[in-house]
Amino acid sequence: MTTNNPNIDDIQDLFADARSEGLQDQASAILVENLDSVALAGCNGAGLTDINTDDVTLVAAVIDASGSMSGMRQAVLDGFNTMLDSFNGSKQADSILVSAWSFNDKARLHFSYTPSPSVSKLTWSEYEPTGGTALYDTLLYVMAGMVAYGQTLRNNGVRTRGIIVVFSDGGDNASRAKAYQVSAVSDGLMAQEIYTLAYAGFGVPDPVRLAAEVGFPSVIPAGSGPSEIRRIFRQVSASVIRVSQATVGAGNAFFTV
Repeated sequence: MTTNNPNIDDIQDLFADARSEGLQDQASAILVENLDSVALAGCNGAGLTDINTDDVTLVAAVIDASGSMSGMRQAVLDGFNTMLDSFNGSKQADSILVSAWSFNDKARLHFSYTPSPSVSKLTWSEYEPTGGTALYDTLLYVMAGMVAYGQTLRNNGVRTRGIIVVFSDGGDNASRAKAYQVSAVSDGLMAQEIYTLAYAGFGVPDPVRLAAEVGFPSVIPAGSGPSEIRRIFRQVSASVIRVSQATVGAGNAFFTV
């Protein structure tokens, strides 16, 4: 079961609670300005009765589905599904709640926060790269959902850390939102010291610059071939499992192994 479908008033109340816990006012205002039906869908997650722990790690995978990724379609599916297998094979499986988004000309929510053992693997029909790259719009949706759902859990006594990982091979070319807006929200999340913001750049010459544009401090470069894409998903899964074992707020050295 998922939490009740929230409305905008519910989300604004949750953002107010997040501000009382350190979320910056500017970040909250930007997220509120961008609330729509897609954002609200991303604010859902497993109901409290379906979570068997009082300490959870929220993981949002944000996957590039633009046309330039078409040759890597199977590698992305293999990588993502192997990542789920790694989560499910760990002692933290029940405490890792996963949400998956992809983006081309617009954002697509595949599923909201679900305990990893209950997540269905992505299929060929669900990931079909085409079109442009609306990364900024998608990240604002993802951030709104993580803040709202995470705050719901914290309001009910569940210790919560959040990890957002972007998997992309290029810069934004299709968003309405601007990079500075995303970066401002990133700064606001980092101020709470419970979030990890990570960027995996596939075959781009300067992934550090692209990550900096959206305020993501943890960066890992990779080649553009299938083996590199699979490797990065394995790296991310190991990093998520390691972070999920740490104390909430213990730091942001995500790709350190």
